[in-house]
Parts: sequence; structure tokens; C-alpha cells
Amino acid sequence: MLISLMFAGCSYQQYFIIGNATDQTISIKYSLDDAKSDKALFGPNGEVYQSTREYFPNWEHQLPYQDLNNSDDKVWIKLGPKSTLIFGSLSNEKYNEETMSSSAGRSFNLNEMTFNVNGVEYQIDANNFHDFFLEDGGTYKYVIQP
Repeated sequence: MLISLMFAGCSYQQYFIIGNATDQTISIKYSLDDAKSDKALFGPNGEVYQSTREYFPNWEHQLPYQDLNNSDDKVWIKLGPKSTLIFGSLSNEKYNEETMSSSAGRSFNLNEMTFNVNGVEYQIDANNFHDFFLEDGGTYKYVIQP
């Protein structure tokens, strides 16, 4: 029984994050398939944190999150300077880049993510997601640079 209690608190977390390294607020819009499904990898509710130097979330400094679009399948957020958006997370399951699904069967459901930086529009979808979001210590991260 003692052994089972020792492992009860252990869990593995995996995050999908986008950091804003610019000095401006960036408008990020993304659309999802079946956002409320138990099998969806990404959901409509995110979290925003002040960024660490490496643009990971600073867990001690959560910031207000407001979705400016009132739809479950579409999200529009204004991400402030030096902050990080968590738009997906997995608990005790791992993401597989090849199958674009989790070990528990959650499926990649991001249709498209767009944002504009210095007049350049970026569009991310399933075909180019891993060109932007690279794995860094169990977290899939992209940092918007100035």
C-alpha cells in the first residue's frame, strides 16, 4: 500500500504552447474540429501565463484569458507581449507526431491557426504544424519572434 501511495502523485504533463516574444499584442485566431469531444487534442479553453525567459509558462503568474469569439470551434485571443498561451495539454498520455494523436486516442483537431506579425500573416494547419511547433522537453512550443 505504501508503494501505491508513493506513485499516486506522479503524473506526466505535455503542453502545446505559443509564446509572444514581441513587444506588441498579437491577435491569434484558430479553428477546431469537434472541440468539445473527449477525443479532441485541442479545446476552446486555453490559459495564458507570463513567460519565462525561455517562453514557457511562468506558473506563478497566470494572466486573464478572454476568448473574443463566442464559439466552441473558433478561438480569438489577443496575446500580450512576453506571455504564453497554452492551447492544448495532455495528462498522463503522450503525443505522437507521426500519427498526430495521443497514446489515449485523442486526435489532432486544429483546422487552422493564424496571426500577423509586422505585416506578415502566418497560417498553421495540420500540414505545417510541426514546422512551427517543435518538441522541447515534452512541450510543443512555438515562439513568435519580433
